[in-house]
Amino acid sequence: MFGRVTAALVVSGVLAWLTAVVHAWLGGREILRPSLAAPLGAVVRGTLHSAWHLLTWQFVVLGAAAIAAAWAPPAVATAVAWIVGASAAGHAVVFLAVGWRRFGDPWHLPQWVLFLPMAASAIAAPQLRSSASVTSGAIATWAGGAAVLLLLAIAGLHVAWACGSSLPCASRERLALVVVGRAAQRGMPGRVATWAVAIALVAAAGCTAALAGFVDDPLPRGGLALGGLTLVAVFGLRALGGYFEVVLRPEIRGTPYLRYSRWVYSPLAGLLAVLIGLAMSR
Repeated sequence: MFGRVTAALVVSGVLAWLTAVVHAWLGGREILRPSLAAPLGAVVRGTLHSAWHLLTWQFVVLGAAAIAAAWAPPAVATAVAWIVGASAAGHAVVFLAVGWRRFGDPWHLPQWVLFLPMAASAIAAPQLRSSASVTSGAIATWAGGAAVLLLLAIAGLHVAWACGSSLPCASRERLALVVVGRAAQRGMPGRVATWAVAIALVAAAGCTAALAGFVDDPLPRGGLALGGLTLVAVFGLRALGGYFEVVLRPEIRGTPYLRYSRWVYSPLAGLLAVLIGLAMSR
């Protein structure tokens, strides 16, 4: 059964492939190229260049292994899951440790946002496989619950912003640069628009709760499924669009928003798309 055998490993594999794309394309442009242009020795530059692409290849292989293991015998799947989980967890720990040591916060090196759910999904897979009581409904419940909590947390932030808060920034001007990429003088979107987003997120949480079986279906099953597919599409497009948004909005180049969008907002949107998709498997 899909929900019983494959879900966690497929999520981990997809996240590994997403990491490979981000590392090769975005990281190559913003980190590797400037490093290669620095006044380093030829051997140092060559080693750096090779190591960078070897990491990309590692993420591709880990993703392929995780997805293939979803249909492998239990012993093989367990071994692969622990290898993928340990690798992802190590990456997350390193980025968190270095970020805190060098910058005093986790956001200058936010790559751990991708690695933590990758590790959690892979490490959870053996338990999901070994438990005879785990069904697609149980996986849908777990994924739906995680998605509902995330959606309500994001909605709560929007409510705070609509009420005038600048959480988690020190000022509304800084918040505008971090959240929407606007210049300080333009400020945040209006209260009506912010409240509308908060209400839409609460509605999305309600739809997801119904998909996971937490509440009675407010719509016919076909309508609820359509709502779930719409949410998956919206968050999936947001996840991908974050890496191309600068083409449509060149004014965000150089703003904190661009970095957060690529390293935090887009991965989070992708995670929500995956979780809501899993909630639909009930």
